[in-house]
Amino acid sequence: MYRSLLTACLVSFLLAGSAQASIGRTQSFQVGGFNHVVWGGGVGSAQGEKHGSFTQIQEVSDHSSRVSIRQTERGSLNQTATVSGTGFGSARQTAGVKGSQDLLAETTHGFPNRGQQELAVKLDMRLFRPNGVGTVNGHQKYNGAQEQSVTTPCGTSSQSQSVDVRQSGSITTQIDVDPTVRNTINIKLHQSQVNNGQ
Repeated sequence: MYRSLLTACLVSFLLAGSAQASIGRTQSFQVGGFNHVVWGGGVGSAQGEKHGSFTQIQEVSDHSSRVSIRQTERGSLNQTATVSGTGFGSARQTAGVKGSQDLLAETTHGFPNRGQQELAVKLDMRLFRPNGVGTVNGHQKYNGAQEQSVTTPCGTSSQSQSVDVRQSGSITTQIDVDPTVRNTINIKLHQSQVNNGQ
């Protein structure tokens, strides 16, 4: 009998930080995941599993103006797929996560402190069992959070946002059925603040 197992993984992390005018910080990241499991037939099973996590922390302080800034971004992506049985089956998972934080604190009293956060998550899963007897299962999960704060002689301003996205699918078949499961989740978060403390 013809049997094949194809497992592919692409996980990329792009972490960047840069300073802005006055006292400021920018953080950004991208996480991409691809998990593809194909079972060509025969008796048995195939499984693919991916995991990626990251943490970014930036801190800066200006002793002359007594201004301090802290930014944190962290996240974890998990993908699992299993195909088993006597016929052809496949599970294909893709994930894309992007986030950024910008924080600017002016050292001259009377100017605003500005903060902005962006976070986007998209998960896509396709399960396919065109014939045979068996199961196809897939699970994807992303947990992430962003936090930033600025402290000046006028006070402290902070903001945070988090997301927990989970996706699951399953096919169990008998002879002469042709089921397909397609799941897509797309989440976008944005928040901003301006602190005009005097």
